[in-house]
Amino acid sequence: MCGIVGYRGKKNAKDVIISCLRMLEYRGYDSSGIAVIENKKIRVIKSVGRIDELDKKLSRYDLSSCTCGIAHTRWATHGKVNEENAHPHHVGRVTLVHNGVIENYKEVEKKLKDYTFKSETDSERICALIDSFYDGNNEIEAINNAISLLKGSYALGILFDGNDKLYGVKKDTPLVLGINTGETFLASDISAFLGYTNEYIVLDDNEIVEIGDNFNIYYNNKPVYKTIEYTDYSIEEAMKNGYEHYMLKEINEQIDISRKLYSKYIHDGEFSDKLIDLSKYKRIDFIGCGSAYNASLIAKYFIDKYCTNVNFYCNCYIASEYRYTNHYFDKDVLAVFVSQSGETADTLASLRMCNSEGIDTVAIVNVLTSTMAREAKYVLPMLAGPEICVATTKGYFSQSYICSLLVLNLMYKTKKIDKEKLLEILEEYKKLPENIEKVINKDYKTVAKAIYKCEDVYYIGRGIDIYSSYEGSLKLKEISYIHSECFGAGELKHGPIALISKDTPVIALLSEFAVSEKTISNIYEAKARGGLIITIRKESINIDKDLSKHDIVVPLTNEFIQNLLIMVACQLLSYEVAKLRKCDIDKPRNLSKSVTVE
Repeated sequence: MCGIVGYRGKKNAKDVIISCLRMLEYRGYDSSGIAVIENKKIRVIKSVGRIDELDKKLSRYDLSSCTCGIAHTRWATHGKVNEENAHPHHVGRVTLVHNGVIENYKEVEKKLKDYTFKSETDSERICALIDSFYDGNNEIEAINNAISLLKGSYALGILFDGNDKLYGVKKDTPLVLGINTGETFLASDISAFLGYTNEYIVLDDNEIVEIGDNFNIYYNNKPVYKTIEYTDYSIEEAMKNGYEHYMLKEINEQIDISRKLYSKYIHDGEFSDKLIDLSKYKRIDFIGCGSAYNASLIAKYFIDKYCTNVNFYCNCYIASEYRYTNHYFDKDVLAVFVSQSGETADTLASLRMCNSEGIDTVAIVNVLTSTMAREAKYVLPMLAGPEICVATTKGYFSQSYICSLLVLNLMYKTKKIDKEKLLEILEEYKKLPENIEKVINKDYKTVAKAIYKCEDVYYIGRGIDIYSSYEGSLKLKEISYIHSECFGAGELKHGPIALISKDTPVIALLSEFAVSEKTISNIYEAKARGGLIITIRKESINIDKDLSKHDIVVPLTNEFIQNLLIMVACQLLSYEVAKLRKCDIDKPRNLSKSVTVE
C-alpha cells in the first residue's frame, strides 16, 4: 500500500524521482524518503508527512550530479509514523524501499543476531537479510537468497554500497519497469513515469531486474527476455486539468467513461463478444472489497430479481472472507473478481485459490497490467483511466455499469427479455452521458451546508437503493470523516430509529418505484423523530413538499443504470460536504488507494 520509485539514467535523479513519486502519493502519504548515489556513496533523506515536506528538506542539498536513486511514499503497516520507520532503510551495505508486508519478519529477525535495528518495520529486516548474504560482488545471489526466506508480499527497490546499479524484485505486489532511451524507471504503477515514457515491462514474481546502462532480468539466476509493452494512458489523464480536486475531475469523467463503455461492450444493439456469457454457468460468485463489493451487489440484486428460475444463482463475498469459507467448485461455477487496481491483496489471493481449483475466473479491472488482469482467465476492462483520488468514484461507476451489462446479457441469453425490450434498454445506456451531465449540474452546495457540521448521517433505502446506500454512505465517511451508516428503510423501526433525534440528517434514496410508498412511510417515521430529511429520487417518484427539507431529483432512466445517476448525486454531495469541512479530499487520512496487504 506504499509507492516505490527507482531511476537510473542521465538526468538529475532527485528531480525525476520526486516528480514520479508525486504521481504515487495516492498509494500512501504518512512519510516519504529518497536515497541517491552520490560519488559512489548512498545518501538517504527522509521526512514525515507529504512529499512536499521531503522536497523542502531536499532543497538544502546539492544533488545535481546524482543520476541513480530510489524513493518511497509510505502508508504505515509496521510501526508508527516517524522518520525511523520511513523508507528508505539502510543496513550494512544495502539500502532499500519496500511495498508489502512480510509475515515472518520476526523469524527473520532471529536469524540476524549480528544486526541492531533502528525501526519497527519489517522492511529494515529485509535490508539486513540481504546484507547478510552480500559479499560485495554477488548482488543477484544475495537478493535471491534473501527472498527465498521471506513469507508475504514485497516489491523492492535496492541499492548496494559501491555499486552504481539499481535492483528490483517483487512478489504478490506490483513492480513495473519504464523503458526510455538512456534511462530506466522502476515503479509501483505505470502512472509514476507517464511523464517520461509509455513503454514498460511488468515484472513477474521473483524476477530480479538489474539496471545499469542497460537492464537485465533474471529468474533463478537465469536471464529472462521479456517484450516491451505500450500503454495508452497519458500524463494528461493523470493530472487535474484545472479541477480543484482529482475527485471532482473523476466524477465529471464519468460522462466520457459511459461513452467508452458503451462503445466497447455494445455494438449495433448487440452485446460484444468481449462480454462474458453468464448463462454457461449455474453459479456466479462475485468477490470484491469496499466499493468493488458494493458494485457487485448490483449484479446480485438484478440476478435475484430476474433470473431466479433459470437454474442459476449468485453470491457476493467480501474478498477477505472468501478464502476462509467453504465452497463447492465445479465446471458450472464462475468466480468474478472486482478490483480497480487489480492488485487488491485479499481479492488477488481469492483469485489464485479459484485458479488452483480449476474453475473459470473473470477480472473486472481498470489496470490491464495488473496481476489480476494477467492471472484471470477472462478480463473485462473498466476503461476508467487513471484514478488518483483515493476514494473511488469513476471506478465504482465502471464496475457497476459492467455488472449491469453482464446481467442484461444473461437475461437476453435466457429469454427473460426479448430483442425489442433489450433495444429499448440499450437506448437508455446511449443517453446516459447527457443524463450524468444533468445530475452533475445540480446544486449540492446548499444541501452540504445544511449537514456539514453534523457528526452522524444515516442513509436509507429499499430494494436496489439499499445497495446504493452502502456506497453513498461509504463515500461520505471516507472523505468527510462524518460517521455515516446505512439501513434498509424498513429496518428503521427495528432499532436504528433510536439514533435519530432533532436535526439528525437522514438521506433517503428513492429509485425503487415498487416499494416507494413504503419507503416514504419510513421517511415520515424518521421525520417524526426530528430527522433532517434529504431525498435523492428519480423524477417519476413524486413526494409531498413537506416530506424533505432538501430534494435532489435525477433524470428517469431504466432501472439497470438508474442507480448510477443516484450515485453521481451521492458522490457530489459527499464532495461538497468534505470541502466545507476542509478535508483533504483526494488523500483522506489513514487510507490508501491500492490495498496490497491483507
